[in-house]
Amino acid sequence: MFIKAEGLSKKYGGVSALSGVSFSLERGEVLGLFGLNGSGKSTLLDILALAARPDEGKICFDGAEVLYKTAQARRRIGYVPQEIALFEELTVRENLLCWSRLPGKKAKERADETAEKLNLTDFYKKKVSALSGGMKRRVNLAVALLGQPELLVLDEPFAGVDADNTDWIETKLREMADGGVAQIVSGHSPDQIMPLIDSILVLSRGESVWYGSKETFLAEAEGVGVNRKMQGIIRGEAL
Repeated sequence: MFIKAEGLSKKYGGVSALSGVSFSLERGEVLGLFGLNGSGKSTLLDILALAARPDEGKICFDGAEVLYKTAQARRRIGYVPQEIALFEELTVRENLLCWSRLPGKKAKERADETAEKLNLTDFYKKKVSALSGGMKRRVNLAVALLGQPELLVLDEPFAGVDADNTDWIETKLREMADGGVAQIVSGHSPDQIMPLIDSILVLSRGESVWYGSKETFLAEAEGVGVNRKMQGIIRGEAL
C-alpha cells in the first residue's frame, strides 16, 4: 500500500471540520473526493498535502508515518489548490523558476522540461495575467509537477476551465496515473471526473459517508443514475 490515512480529524475553534476519515491508495490509483461545500474536502486535501496538521490520525507513505517528517514527505507531493497560486505579473517561465525548489541550472532545466511536457512552450514568455483561466490551470498544474511528485492532490482542477483545456488536463492526469502517480481529485460533478478515477470517497459534515471502488459505486447507481446516487449518499437517503 502506497498511502494509508487513518482516523484523520481536525477542529477549528471547537467546530469539527473532519472526523475520523480513513482511506488508502496504491501507486497510480486515482481517488475521487466528493461532498458539498463545507463537507471537509478542502480540510482533508490540506492535510494530505501537508499544508495543515490533523488533530488526530496519521498518514503513512510506504508504511512510514509522514506527519513528523513533513519536509521530506512534501518533496513527494504535488498540490494544485482550487485558487490559482501564481504570480500574475510574472511570465510562465518566471513562475516555474520561482516555484522550483532546485538550484540555478537545475531549476531552469526542470522548468523547461516541465513546460515542454505540458505543452506550455508557446506561452512561456507570456505574463500569467494575459492567460485564459484554462491556461492558468495548466500552469498551476505545471508548478505542482516541478518536483516530479509521487502523489498529486488536486482541489477542483476543472473549475472555470473551458472544454479544450478540460480535455487536455484529463489526458495529462491519465498519463500520470499510467506512470504510477497516485492522485486525489476533488469535484462537485461526478460525471466530469468519474472517467478519471478508480475509487470514491464521499464526505458529509466532515465524516466519510461512502468509500469504495468506482465499480461498486456504479453498480449501486445502476437504474438510479450517478448524480442522483451521489446526492442520495450526501443527504443520507436510501436509494
